[in-house]
Amino acid sequence: MKLRFAPSPTGFLHVGGARTAIFNLLHARRYGGTMLLRIEDTDVERSRQHHAEQIITSLKWLGVAWDEGPVYQSDRLDRYRERAEELVAAGKAYRCYCTVEELDAERSAAERAGKQWRYSGRCRKIDGDAGEPHVIRFAVQPGPIEFHDLIRGDVHFEGELIDDFVLLRSDRNPTYHLSVVVDDIDMAITHVARGDDHLSNTPKHVLLFRAFGAAVPSFAHLPLILGGDKKRLSKRTGATSAEEYREMGIVPDALFNFLTLLGWSPGENRELFTAGEATQWFDLADVNKAPAVFDPEKLIWMNGQYLMRMTAEQIYPHLVPFLGDAPRTLDELRTIIELHKMRVRTLRELAKQMAIYFIGDDAIEYDADTVKKHIKGDDLAGRLSALHETLLSTDPFDVVTSEAALRSLAETQGVSAAKLIHPLRLALTGRGASPPIFDVAVVLGKERTLRRLQRLIERLPLIEG
Repeated sequence: MKLRFAPSPTGFLHVGGARTAIFNLLHARRYGGTMLLRIEDTDVERSRQHHAEQIITSLKWLGVAWDEGPVYQSDRLDRYRERAEELVAAGKAYRCYCTVEELDAERSAAERAGKQWRYSGRCRKIDGDAGEPHVIRFAVQPGPIEFHDLIRGDVHFEGELIDDFVLLRSDRNPTYHLSVVVDDIDMAITHVARGDDHLSNTPKHVLLFRAFGAAVPSFAHLPLILGGDKKRLSKRTGATSAEEYREMGIVPDALFNFLTLLGWSPGENRELFTAGEATQWFDLADVNKAPAVFDPEKLIWMNGQYLMRMTAEQIYPHLVPFLGDAPRTLDELRTIIELHKMRVRTLRELAKQMAIYFIGDDAIEYDADTVKKHIKGDDLAGRLSALHETLLSTDPFDVVTSEAALRSLAETQGVSAAKLIHPLRLALTGRGASPPIFDVAVVLGKERTLRRLQRLIERLPLIEG
């Protein structure tokens, strides 16, 4: 068994393409087959090398590990021309000398008559000069064209409704139909899993496989991915490329897991699983026919679940791009990552929460709602000054000892511990929520904790005013 993922390098890796790559990979792995990466770059006007490189980078980041390739179609142009000429010699294709103007005139005439235009096939009987400008068209014969789709079941088309489609353009570059079939034959592809939008191309490809005397591969046309508005996923409804989700702070394993569930389910209400587990269960025949809905909120939730389960060592390499120009080492961040990973849903959120440990003490900005809720009472300055003195004398300055000291002070003052904890949290983080504040204080260290607390005390008149 051999499958392929064959993107066109006309933009970033779309999430639909990423899912197609994942489905090809999982099916190949499930059945001990191989997967080929092929870059279909024969569209010279739209294809760009930097897009090809970006697609490859995104696939590697996502964890899609192909076995062969990447193969570039632009390196195989002579092969496509050779095979097109074979079909002409065999009488299965012909040279068409019709100009663009002639074809446009025919199309306009059909429209005026209220008919659907189809190429007349008039050049089938013309024995022209091969040196004159021409395209090569496939001679479609009438009759049924049938194939079995692993997802849709038996599919039927009629040859009478299909144009004599172009194989080789006048500039001698191949069309998609020719290049993809020649490649699938030469590269021994047994299964073609691609988007539902290719379904109308498949009867043409079936005809070409047969014309070349090659076995027709098994097809699986994957359902579309829709946005929340139940329309085809587009920029208007949100991010559409894998790279955009990477920049949002989604970890690759979460995106892989999420995309795998778009149109397929492992059953038993499983939602979180590894790629290795998916390879044990996945089969293209189990993919749903109905379009899948891309729910960004569910992806973000799933990403949070992954972050909670990952170790600091696993998170760190993905976190580095979000740490700014002076990224810290894993040893510096390990404890902080473990403290905050349970409270965030993206790497970007994690980096933002971690920033409080590395900014200057005077750069802390106090959340207005938290100030309004917890910074009040005529005796607050005195209580916080007493807390400052208590923490100054706390030794060792660890979580257990510092918490015990604060609670003892609160009892002495006749107030709840919360009356001291909330202002301390505001002083150290500027926020109303954080990991356990004594853990935060220990990470900051005694000196910085006392500086930040003193800063809040000094600003109380201004804040309360």
